[in-house]
Amino acid sequence: MKKLNQFMIMYLMIFLSGFQLFAGNIELKTSTAILKIDSKGNLTVTDDNLVQLSLPLSHLWGITLKNSTSSNETTLFPDEKTRPVMQGETIMFVTDNYIIGETTVPLKTIFTITVKEDAFCFSGQITNGSEKWMIKDVRYPDLSGTVANEKETKIYWPTSLGECYNNPMEFGNKTSIYPGTWGSMPWFSINSQEHGLYIGCHDPARGRKDFRLKFNTENTFNASITFPGYQSDFLLPDVIVKPYSGSWHNASRYYRAWFDRHFKLPEISPWIRENSGLMMVIFKQQNGNVMWRYNDIDLLCDIAEKLNFKLIGLWGWGVGGHDRLYPNFLPDNALGGRKELEAAIKRAQERGFKIIMYTNGNIMDASTDFYTYNGIETAHLNEKMDLNYESFIKYNYLTPVVFTRGCPGSKVWRKAIEDAVSNVQSYGANAVHVDQVGVKSAYLCHSTHHDHDLPQDAFAKYRVKMMHDIREKLKKENPDFLLMTEGTTDLLLTEVDVFHGLGPGSVITANAFPSLFRFTFPESIILQLNAIPMLPRYDANYATIYGIRHEIMCRYEADAEYLATGKMPDEEDYKTVNSPPVLGKLLEVSNKEATSYAHQLMQFENDHKDFFRNGTFIDDEGIEYQGEDILAKGFINGGKMGVVVWNRNVSEKRVFTLSVPGYRFISASEPGKSVANQSSPLNANSLRLLIFNKQ
Repeated sequence: MKKLNQFMIMYLMIFLSGFQLFAGNIELKTSTAILKIDSKGNLTVTDDNLVQLSLPLSHLWGITLKNSTSSNETTLFPDEKTRPVMQGETIMFVTDNYIIGETTVPLKTIFTITVKEDAFCFSGQITNGSEKWMIKDVRYPDLSGTVANEKETKIYWPTSLGECYNNPMEFGNKTSIYPGTWGSMPWFSINSQEHGLYIGCHDPARGRKDFRLKFNTENTFNASITFPGYQSDFLLPDVIVKPYSGSWHNASRYYRAWFDRHFKLPEISPWIRENSGLMMVIFKQQNGNVMWRYNDIDLLCDIAEKLNFKLIGLWGWGVGGHDRLYPNFLPDNALGGRKELEAAIKRAQERGFKIIMYTNGNIMDASTDFYTYNGIETAHLNEKMDLNYESFIKYNYLTPVVFTRGCPGSKVWRKAIEDAVSNVQSYGANAVHVDQVGVKSAYLCHSTHHDHDLPQDAFAKYRVKMMHDIREKLKKENPDFLLMTEGTTDLLLTEVDVFHGLGPGSVITANAFPSLFRFTFPESIILQLNAIPMLPRYDANYATIYGIRHEIMCRYEADAEYLATGKMPDEEDYKTVNSPPVLGKLLEVSNKEATSYAHQLMQFENDHKDFFRNGTFIDDEGIEYQGEDILAKGFINGGKMGVVVWNRNVSEKRVFTLSVPGYRFISASEPGKSVANQSSPLNANSLRLLIFNKQ
């Protein structure tokens, strides 16, 4: 309300005091760039005499209105009479009314451009006095005509841990919806050689916003940010446009500096920060097949010990098995019952292992009494007031299990998930996984039975509240108990300890660029998504070089037999499974060889925990290296730097050169080899750690 009043005061000042009418060029300047609006109504942003933005004012914003009686929609743009005025150091576009057909709509808008944090800041305020028309969404700014100055332009895009596209044609047309794994941070960067353009939204409320970037021709983009409306009076959060020099790392640092001014990352228990990763085991599958019982946790500890995992995940441990009967999570007597579960967990902990147990924070089984009696109080409803269904079918001979999505904006749903998590803690586990919460997009929920006043608050504001309240309760009972969720998003960095990876970066895809999130938030603890019961050497090395924790999954009977006996599976073993492991990876090497390398690699990381566990990931900044198929990434801790070098060629040795200006080489080592030659050729698909001291 205070900010709203400030805008109203500013609006009155335009008419009660002097202001500069649009009679020629209007300019704003940062330390390196100039934003100019000329007399013809064109807006340009230049940096070092390079044009970064060039667009007409006629599409600088768009307001989508929905008719309350007919549901017809229309989008309003600036008209030909719209002209900027200069109020102090603020460019303002003020409109009292808009015309739809023959009707005047009492819609008052004030769109502004200012200089803030050495960047151009686009913001505004909207007041809707119409009962006939509702504001559905607002697009501002619509930066049509964004210029890509070089053909080799790169786009750094915040999907999961990050993506990098090496040319605009490859990027094409994409939308990133923040917050969620598919919009993990509210910014992106367009870079050409030594010039970059940062576009981000600095919104302390972390509300929903849709980033769109579209490549049009060889050298232009359209870029826009759209905000949901559904309210009569609201402020648009700051959209920051900042030309800068240098690499994308500068854009990352710029966003992180803003983040740190508004949020504080939680203290993370040392036991998980120094952990190598997760051995995830499904005890009972969706079809009712039992692969492990609670007293088999002793055997699982033996297996984990050989691999060098110290964290064991119990999935499918409840009476419904995996992906049934949610949100009911209760011990299964067929697996041994509660007492055996608690006793087995205690025995594992006495051997030095930690136990994490599964819950799901997103879906409810439509066949349960919980759904029957609480669905109206908890279910996510779309704009048509229809339920949003999801179905999971693990086996091709089963009838799909149908789920409806729970809404974090429902007090009843938040309590159900909190109770499920508390039960896990009561069994003696060390941690809980609340599945799917981080990965989901910022859906709009239109239910009138929930706490949220606005549809867009449901999976933004109230998702944070749900995880915050759970964390507070867990930590009150046991400060070392930790919380994990699936998917990577900075929305929940303040509320969870670990992210179970999903999407580009946590898996290897064509444009995966995990450095984007890891460099921005080097404190983050993220598990690689590896849905097979062994660590493929290539994937494991990929995780190590980025400081991502390892994982194996045991999901099916053949997986369990592989871990317990070493028997290699074949296609016949998975013929009824809809999402089997990647058999080619699983059969790369023998069980014995895979186990040996996993143990060596994680021991290598443990031996150098100052870098891999407690160091700060710096990507390749300050590191100079060359070599075909060679990738190098750095970690710093105090005055030391550890640089991990990886030969990504899977069959041939590679020669490389590497130096770190300002640092002096100390030693080199490799997995299974405590001393290595600094500059000797690196074996195929192998790692080497070079340690340096700051001079």
